[in-house]
Amino acid sequence: MQGTIDGISGEPHRSQVFRLTYKGQDYQLVLLKKSLSKLDTELPILLDGIEQKLVKRGDCWFFENRHSDQHFATEIWRNLSLRYRL
Repeated sequence: MQGTIDGISGEPHRSQVFRLTYKGQDYQLVLLKKSLSKLDTELPILLDGIEQKLVKRGDCWFFENRHSDQHFATEIWRNLSLRYRL
């Protein structure tokens, strides 16, 4: 019976995989948090197999450890908030 909870691949529980197209490129996104709220200021995600954390500063979302496209982080939040009707 051991191993049946983690699934066949041995990975921990994973939520639904979302597809996101941004600037003509497709990305796979997995939310690593069980529940999502409009009041959240940090959001752990798996973006194309790499763990990332989105952080809210003011009204905008940013990647925590990267100086990448702030608009991309905001677009990720927008898609998740539309999916979860926030």
